[in-house]
Amino acid sequence: MDKLQQLLDTRAKLFESMKALVDKGEENWNAETKAKYEKMEKDFDALSAQIEAMQKLKDFEDKLNEPLRKPLTGEGEAKGVKADDYKVAFEAFVKGKLTPEFKAVLNTGTDSEGGYIVPVEYQKKVLEKLIEISRTRAISNVITTQSDRKIPIGGELPVFSWVEEQGAYGEATTNFGQSTLGAYKLGGIIKVSEELLQDTFIDLENYLATLIARGIAQAEGQAFAVGDGVNKPTGYMSLDATVTLASTNSITADELIDIYYSLKSPYRSNAYWRMNDSTLKAIRKLKDANGNYIYAPALVAGERDAILGRPIELDPFVLPLGTHTEGTATVGNKVVCFGDFNYYYIADRGNMSMQKLTELYAANGVVGFRVNKRVDAKPVLAEAFTIAKNTDS
Repeated sequence: MDKLQQLLDTRAKLFESMKALVDKGEENWNAETKAKYEKMEKDFDALSAQIEAMQKLKDFEDKLNEPLRKPLTGEGEAKGVKADDYKVAFEAFVKGKLTPEFKAVLNTGTDSEGGYIVPVEYQKKVLEKLIEISRTRAISNVITTQSDRKIPIGGELPVFSWVEEQGAYGEATTNFGQSTLGAYKLGGIIKVSEELLQDTFIDLENYLATLIARGIAQAEGQAFAVGDGVNKPTGYMSLDATVTLASTNSITADELIDIYYSLKSPYRSNAYWRMNDSTLKAIRKLKDANGNYIYAPALVAGERDAILGRPIELDPFVLPLGTHTEGTATVGNKVVCFGDFNYYYIADRGNMSMQKLTELYAANGVVGFRVNKRVDAKPVLAEAFTIAKNTDS
């Protein structure tokens, strides 16, 4: 049995022990029982964090086993420049060893702002790390575009009725709508010491890819969750709430069931729960009317923890139950999403590019790298998502 499955089995047994303790009832819930439960809950959280990390590493390892080498772009191949040659030239550019021969190779990959297109290997590494950090990319509909993409959306279904023999047919018109995905610029500057650039023992490719990934993941993840669409993508939590909780700092099993059935049945089979970690913590002890626990931890490697049979993908950018950062109770916060993320589109526009800023930080012995990419995202079909918010009063 592998380590991941051992951890899953251990967590499953611990969860059963936690349930047994809760099932004893309030009359047996004394200080000793509470302390014992809190210790179990702490162990459960630690196991969950370890399991999640191992599952991500397994996904990452599987991707690394896929073929990595691909042409840089169709244009580059047409000019006779191979991906390996471009990668070598790009690394020379990063380390300040750009010869005329290398520069000629890089000129096949310039962007509109004078930067160089980041090689496929860098972009692939960044994407893998984004998936590891931001689960919204992993479960959404991700497309690559070279221009604005219009997503057609079907209108209302035509109404059919029973027709008498030789009777007249009714007429119905159905219209198509559309949602347009554009491209917002996301960028930042990474500063690297000259000593690090000259150190041949440093895996500079991986170092830069990691820094880029963390910066992009932080900005993208927040926008994909709560972005308002103003100079940034539109988050899935921007949709109108259709379920209102009775409290600002708690959620009930009945309310979760209401959220589940507020989503039309065709979307439920592919739906994910999205919420803050602290909200999930409040859900673990909840039961339905038949005494069954709403929450179920994953038992097999590759599975996700679930609520009412549907998987959970935590999102740190979704607001939690209860108080906000200022420490006061907040009403009307959107705290839970249940939806089919096949209808949340992420559009990556073109390639990521990098410009080297040699002079700007030279006085401090630092070289800057300005990185930018273009991306847009939005929920294209509101009915594929149910959003729950805290009470308004």
